Amino acid sequence: MNTLAVEQHGRVVTAHYASPPLNFATIAFIRDLDTLTAAVDRDASVGAVVLTGGVEGRFLTHADPAEIGGISAIAVPPPPQVVLRALWRATRTALRIPGALRLLESAGGPTTQAVAWGYRWRRTILRMNRSAAVYIAAINGPTTGGGHEIALACDLRFVSDAPNIRLGQIESLAGLIPGGGGTQRLPKLIGTAKALEHMLEGAPLTAGQALGVGLVNAIVPDADLVTHAQDTGARLARRAPVAIRAIKRLTYFTNSRPLPTGLDNELAAFLTAGLQPAMKTVQQAFASDLATLQDSPLSSGAPQWVAGTRVNQTGDTQ
Repeated sequence: MNTLAVEQHGRVVTAHYASPPLNFATIAFIRDLDTLTAAVDRDASVGAVVLTGGVEGRFLTHADPAEIGGISAIAVPPPPQVVLRALWRATRTALRIPGALRLLESAGGPTTQAVAWGYRWRRTILRMNRSAAVYIAAINGPTTGGGHEIALACDLRFVSDAPNIRLGQIESLAGLIPGGGGTQRLPKLIGTAKALEHMLEGAPLTAGQALGVGLVNAIVPDADLVTHAQDTGARLARRAPVAIRAIKRLTYFTNSRPLPTGLDNELAAFLTAGLQPAMKTVQQAFASDLATLQDSPLSSGAPQWVAGTRVNQTGDTQ
């Protein structure tokens, strides 16, 4: 694995993600997380996985804008979402053929990369939720957008008390919607009203705000964060794997709308948003601000983005 430094002590695996300087969630990271979670499921000696950032003060900022921007490069108008959903399900079926995913990834191009990323992402987070291992996010830096959705896919979330901590789904600031599970998981964690308010506003939350709405389990002193997560993992890893697996599966997969179906619908809507004409302007503004600030304007809560004045995303020329 190229992006994850992995160590195991007892029944706890700790994975440190490093993609400096800002630790954006990349295609390479999702590929490595896919590999790691599959290995964990095959290894009865692992009862817990701690995921944390391997760059100081950085967890998973959000999806890499250089890679996710490829969606808008697809030179076709967005088809109806019912068509996208049908195509996506057919593609998932085809990608179960041995070697098909590797072949798709080797083809290159924005369309194939987006499909491969979406397939691996979905497969990985569902595997985490079905696993007999407990997944714990030790959030040592900003985590928004796609990075936050990886944290949401974990069973427990502990966050540092560092002042730069920001969490949440910031996609609406850039004319997008959560595409990796945010719309499906947030309402179940913090309630429909709070989840809607947060996703519509798009402003990232502080650690205190996240704890207040029930988004994280605890705020931990930064120096103790990983140790706290590992100690928790060691304790939970002593529980019976059959009980852990059953508790997780009953919690994640017995709601009125199955999570896999919700993820399909969400991804189709995400692709539709990403194909809108305004997205190229949004990406240009983001790249400019990223170069100026040396940080993501979305995860840092830049005022113009939060206020919706940085880019005209409505198509209104008035």
